Amino acid sequence: MTSPNQQDFAPEIRRSAWWSGDSRKAANGKASDVILEKLGKKEIPDLSGIEEVQMDKVMEPTIARLFQDKHRIELKDADYALSHPTEPWLRSHFDYISADGRILVECKNYNAGVMSKFDEETNVVPSADMAQLIHEAACHNVGEIYLAVLFGGQKFRTFHFTITPEMKDDLVAQMAKYWSLVATNTLPEPDT
Repeated sequence: MTSPNQQDFAPEIRRSAWWSGDSRKAANGKASDVILEKLGKKEIPDLSGIEEVQMDKVMEPTIARLFQDKHRIELKDADYALSHPTEPWLRSHFDYISADGRILVECKNYNAGVMSKFDEETNVVPSADMAQLIHEAACHNVGEIYLAVLFGGQKFRTFHFTITPEMKDDLVAQMAKYWSLVATNTLPEPDT
């Protein structure tokens, strides 16, 4: 199954903006790698042949259906990309959106081994996931987003977040520092 926006994953398109996956990597301490990829100093990995990545796309509709059953919120496919309303260099793709257009849903199919990093009761998710969620909410200009995760094909959990304007502004300011290096063709300082 090929996404209508598959061309958005071409290296030249990936280099033209700071995507939600880039914010995710930055939150994981890999901002320098992303900057080097954007500058053409490092190859952007081709994930098209990686089975885990392909399974994420295969499982996405199932995870969305599980979400709809659990929360009784009708979802529409959101397979498109948008730029931030005032920062065109900040872009994101999306998975699903509520039928009323107010709530985004990001679907993940994770290995059961990472489940201990999440807590549904306290609504705790890793910082990389949180950065991606804030990034997506900022680009789509919504205030609510869910992370819907199927762990090991067996345990389904959801995490609901209200994303405040301050959270969005903070993420945009952090990512703007990295994007300024790309925009000025400046190599990042060594991490170590």
